[in-house]
Amino acid sequence: MTRLLHEERSRITDEELFRSKAFAAYLTDIAETATERYRKGIKVKTLYDTDPGAMLACTDNRTITINTGNYITQSFPTRLLKADSLVGLNAHEIGHILYTNFKIADIYFASLQRGRLYPERQEALSEDEQEALQEMQDFLKNGKSVEMASVLQASKHVLNILEDAYIEAKICYAFPGRFATGITLNNIRFSEMVPSVDEQLKNGNYRFSVFSNLLVQYCLQGDINNRDGYAGEIMDRFLDLLPVVDEAVYDEDMRHRCDATNRILLNVWDYIREMAQDASEEQQNKNMTDAEAETNLSEKMEGQIVKTSGTPMGKNEPVPVEASEIICGEEKAKLQRVVAEELGRMELTETDEFGEGENGGITYNNSYEGVSYGYSAEDIERILNVLAEEKAEEKLFDELSQELQDEANALRMGNAHTGVRINVNRMKEVNPSYIERYEEASPPLIAISRQMQKRLMRVFKDTAYDQKQTGLVMGRRIESRMLMDREGRIFSKKCLPSEKKELAVALLLDESGSMESMDRATYARAAAIIVYDFCKALGVPVMIVGHTEDIDVELYAYTDFDSRDKKDRYRLMDISARCSNRDGAALRFVAERLSKQPEKNKLLMLVSDGQPAGRDGYIGTAAEEDLRGIKKEYTNRGIMFVAAAIGSDKENIERIYGNSFLDISDLTKLPFLLVKKIDRILRG
Repeated sequence: MTRLLHEERSRITDEELFRSKAFAAYLTDIAETATERYRKGIKVKTLYDTDPGAMLACTDNRTITINTGNYITQSFPTRLLKADSLVGLNAHEIGHILYTNFKIADIYFASLQRGRLYPERQEALSEDEQEALQEMQDFLKNGKSVEMASVLQASKHVLNILEDAYIEAKICYAFPGRFATGITLNNIRFSEMVPSVDEQLKNGNYRFSVFSNLLVQYCLQGDINNRDGYAGEIMDRFLDLLPVVDEAVYDEDMRHRCDATNRILLNVWDYIREMAQDASEEQQNKNMTDAEAETNLSEKMEGQIVKTSGTPMGKNEPVPVEASEIICGEEKAKLQRVVAEELGRMELTETDEFGEGENGGITYNNSYEGVSYGYSAEDIERILNVLAEEKAEEKLFDELSQELQDEANALRMGNAHTGVRINVNRMKEVNPSYIERYEEASPPLIAISRQMQKRLMRVFKDTAYDQKQTGLVMGRRIESRMLMDREGRIFSKKCLPSEKKELAVALLLDESGSMESMDRATYARAAAIIVYDFCKALGVPVMIVGHTEDIDVELYAYTDFDSRDKKDRYRLMDISARCSNRDGAALRFVAERLSKQPEKNKLLMLVSDGQPAGRDGYIGTAAEEDLRGIKKEYTNRGIMFVAAAIGSDKENIERIYGNSFLDISDLTKLPFLLVKKIDRILRG
């Protein structure tokens, strides 16, 4: 298993790692730690799309979706830097969840669609702004569909940019560890990858797109990439609007960013009008429908404006700004060292309305150098190991399933089962509900298992010393029965105890429809949990199989001697009453597999109601005779049978299996009764 884990780990690609459930769970833990005081059930989903035009990340306020194959993350040379980049995208979306006032965003866009500015300007508009507003309102009320879309998309881009700057400053202040590092890392790389103004203009970009790219760089990085030294009118317009931008991104009230968006739209209206008219002409020339024209415009803008994380426009209540102050202590300390296990959750408490702070606001700290989070590599190593283990288990699962089915196909069934086909079923993915049910039902059964373990350990210890080696030519103990040996092999000695448990156990469970009544299936499930737990605890190889018959004989392989799957215990919760039962075919399969085990002693337990009832007349005395024949055959091959009976089924079981029956109606007696049987096996 260790070798297989190493091999699988070395083969894991970035795509397999970053889109894995383990990595999504890692990001989810981080998100929940940062947001749990205000939200329940935050979840992170990951996908992997390397298309340059693919989105980076987004959230609907409950689920964060991150494209782990995005162009920013993939530009980093090492896996660790890529992981930091993805943590930064996660942090960005967490910032929206904590600090974006979605209700105001909804009101803003709803008002704009009706041709109104929200909030209404408190100061008088300049003559140029008033003229731009009149044209904008005309576009929104009377313009073509694609012209309206131009205004709305432009406003969305500008407001998103301003809001991104605000929430990133807030989240970096509240969580100056990996969150700040990841966000800063992404913003630096983003700024490096934005084409120069001259390059954008040569490529035919809209002037609005060029302006937006300048705005994005400034808001997220505090500077712009102007390596060509462009000094044209777009730069002049951008520099004139910087005071509006600076005031908006530092303000706690989102309405001020809405107002700043309106100011920017009115001051670059000629850029937006130019873009709208171009889209309208292209629609007319190419005879596009309104929907096609709007899609074409959107794709052009998305291709020209460098992508950042998406801003959600949901319908949730805003989170108070004062929340960041609460997070800065205990919760921030948790983020400084993430772990795989649960560290405890806060109970929901009833609270009053939030108080109002004084002297609010935010500032940029451009000299911040990070806090040198020292566990980044360990975190990724841990996730890699989890992923490698999952892949190794999946490979072993497939191999085991194929082995069981091959063995079933090759099995000689006997005359009673001529033409019968066996299908081996093994659950690949364990439903989380099974895990919950197991954790709820198992504690009292595990307690019974512990009793069995203590008793069985004493048996193992005693029988280890009982074994004796005879026919020795030297020694202190003389065997009287060997005195006539001509070669003088008359001595013996006790063997030293071996840690190897010379025992293998198979458990076969009847899952026929008749197991539904009198809680038979419940007893079978409980017995399986007990047997599995004590065998695993003592290192005893164990196989647990359920069986029924529909068209074919269906076997349910819950665990096998060769299984290394840690989820087998949860699979036991699938034990159920199903259809008919062709006991002989299932019994022969399990007995044959058990007989091939290398352990000296072999125990086959059956849990059944003692009523074989399969297809094609497999019922009654003929079926019982078949079972007695199979038991005799494999008893002669060294297998000991224990047939568990539940209450009134004792008579049926005893009639078929003789003195092999064991009454498990009282599970508390199982440790004593079963250990007594095992003791008898080990002592021969």
